[in-house]
Amino acid sequence: MGMYRLEELFMVTNKVALRTESGEVDASLLQVNSLLLPVADAILLVPQVAVAEVLNWGEQDVDDLRLDKSGASPHCYGWISWRDQDIPLLSFDSIYSGQRPVLDKDLKIVICNAVFKASTMGFYALLVSGFPRALRLSLEAEMAFESSPSDKPGVQMLVSVDGEAVLIPDFEYLELVVCEHATKRVS
Repeated sequence: MGMYRLEELFMVTNKVALRTESGEVDASLLQVNSLLLPVADAILLVPQVAVAEVLNWGEQDVDDLRLDKSGASPHCYGWISWRDQDIPLLSFDSIYSGQRPVLDKDLKIVICNAVFKASTMGFYALLVSGFPRALRLSLEAEMAFESSPSDKPGVQMLVSVDGEAVLIPDFEYLELVVCEHATKRVS
């Protein structure tokens, strides 16, 4: 297991910290506000800017969710109405472990900003098992890589933050699943 600085992690995930011409690093760029999202069998580490909103499943109106009973996409529950638009509701657990959690009033819905292939849709939703926890990472902080980039679908890398194993999701892969689900809905 190698030790890497967060700055190196950003290079792996195609993130870039801006530097001044003199080579000094602006201190405000050395911190990344992040969220830890609990899913059934893991914890996801995502930048806070990837999340638009967190909703309580139990507070959603019955008309806000249209379950996909056809089973056309094993990773999507269906569509959820959010801010006057329909967005796909994904199960990260299904992508990662093949298990879809049973829908329960205690679950949370994380509305994610789409920035890759699904960017024309604007957003998609991930079902999580608990409320996200805020975490501020700094470029000076060391994180331990538990493995090389993951070969698991939907996971870019497994890292250890403060001794806790967390997964960095592969947002490009998640958005491919979103686009695939949207295509099946249109067909």
